[in-house]
Amino acid sequence: MLGSGAVRDNPRRGGPSQILYIDNQILMFDCGRSASSNLSQRGIGCEAVDRLFLTHLHFDHIVDVPYLVFVGWIKERKNRLQIYGPNGTKDFVKKIIRPPFQQDIESRVAHGKDLTLLDPEVYEVLQANQFLLDHNYQISSVFMNHAGIPTLAYRIDIGDKRIVITGDGVPDEQFPEFCHGADLLSIECSGTSEFLSQQAWGSWHIEPASIAQIASKAGVKTVIIKHLVMEDITGDREIGNYMAKQIQSHYDGEVIVGEDGLAIDLG
Repeated sequence: MLGSGAVRDNPRRGGPSQILYIDNQILMFDCGRSASSNLSQRGIGCEAVDRLFLTHLHFDHIVDVPYLVFVGWIKERKNRLQIYGPNGTKDFVKKIIRPPFQQDIESRVAHGKDLTLLDPEVYEVLQANQFLLDHNYQISSVFMNHAGIPTLAYRIDIGDKRIVITGDGVPDEQFPEFCHGADLLSIECSGTSEFLSQQAWGSWHIEPASIAQIASKAGVKTVIIKHLVMEDITGDREIGNYMAKQIQSHYDGEVIVGEDGLAIDLG
């Protein structure tokens, strides 16, 4: 877990981002505030990230993308970065890399920098299905209901292990089937139902009781909660533990409150 926070500049929590090691590959999911620096604290350079998967294009989930791209280029990544995301991702990457940094790019090229691996390969995930099949893992997607913008959740199947990673949003009734038997569900938990009901944007996010219902129905082994907006706004450092207990009261599996730097080994 690189970043367990959300929009606001909570000094304890970076913006939404996490990585998944699969053999020698490093997959990143979302790239929010401080993702790259938190990555370096794990001893990993930006150039080592093979694939980046964006859940949606709210700024808190994507603000560190240019830094990841440019530092990976400066440090001479060996392979072109691949970026996957919802409709609009190609346009976002096209606009955020070249136009605003054109003077920077030209100055470096003039001093011998090779342009070859600057621009990522970008793929838009437009349907809910399996969209990536690697030699030892496969990745599938579903859509979430979030603020009226295209928003994805990802499922990664590696052998007999299954991991589901959401960004933000409310899933449909098919989501438990998508998560069925998952070893790990990493899911946003922005606030309690009472807190969300008081926010203009509260309906964009899932409540703890719904997380418990999904995890129980799907037979999920472990749940990690993240995107703890309520902590950012109230300053209550115990709210994450409180929401975890709310989930545990209706779910028999393990619930972990996400923290920056949290690492889990699924074996």
